[in-house]
Amino acid sequence: MRRLFATVSDFACVRSRALLGASTIALASLFGQMQAAALPAGILNTPICDSDDTFGHTSDRAASGDMLCPAHAGPSSEIAEARAYLLETASPGFTMSKQGPELAIDRLHPEFAMRLANAIRDARASGLPAVGVFSAYRPPAFGVGGFSDKFNSLHAYGLAVDMAGIGGPGSTDARRWHEIAARNGVVCPYGPVNRAEWNHCQPIGLKVIVAQNPLRHTITATGPVSLEAMFEVGTAVIEANGRSEESDTVGAISRPSAVAKVEKEEPAVRRVAEHVRSSKSLRRTLKDARTKVAARTKMERSKKERTKVASNAKSTNAKSKRLRIAARRSSKDDDD
Repeated sequence: MRRLFATVSDFACVRSRALLGASTIALASLFGQMQAAALPAGILNTPICDSDDTFGHTSDRAASGDMLCPAHAGPSSEIAEARAYLLETASPGFTMSKQGPELAIDRLHPEFAMRLANAIRDARASGLPAVGVFSAYRPPAFGVGGFSDKFNSLHAYGLAVDMAGIGGPGSTDARRWHEIAARNGVVCPYGPVNRAEWNHCQPIGLKVIVAQNPLRHTITATGPVSLEAMFEVGTAVIEANGRSEESDTVGAISRPSAVAKVEKEEPAVRRVAEHVRSSKSLRRTLKDARTKVAARTKMERSKKERTKVASNAKSTNAKSKRLRIAARRSSKDDDD
């Protein structure tokens, strides 16, 4: 009888444990679904955990009450290292200091952060030891930048930085930085000779975020609506524009060949081109500047020619006068 009672008790315990385990798994699964449903629409564009991560570990995590994804589901170590290096080498300016350098760096697009970190490493190894970020992400509410509409700036979307430690406009260091940056997929679209924006760099050649750009819907004046959404749309914009695409806004001088063409212009033309804000305006301005320089050159040449003709005429008249005087003297001598 005791043996029968023990067998029945063991069976009841095993069944209870099985039921308890199944109930725990079911409740954990329901809890996970409720958490996902509570998040705003569009935040989760991928599963909470990859299927490979979930399979084979669900029961263990459910039993312990831990429903979090594995640690490697967060930002990659490469991105984290890039951000840490950018922060370490930064020379924070006003806007970075105002919001905190960490936040200003963390809101840079991940792809851009990795390209920029690689460029800075190369530059520091190539004789530019002070290169670093001066201004990174900044919200439109700060009211900083050249655009009247601060939502136009790529800084507001984590897609632009201003650099320190690259020398002044047109300097050897500035030109070297532009070359190194280009090799690492970083575009400094205004060129190394621009007096205002020689240190402005981006992952793409696009200069202005217009109202129709989907990026405009990912931020408010004070910051991103969702950092993940801003990065996701930013990735699409980077892929759409490429590394060296010529933009319709200040784009004509975004590529090295175009920069070289501007630098080959006469100084009077080049000084005008440095301050132009769009490729269309640049072409028009260059045309006008060339026309004015050509007209001035033609006028100066014409003036020189007139002066030369007048000088020749004066010389000819003087020679004729001397000949006439000599002829009269000769005639007088003959009369005598």
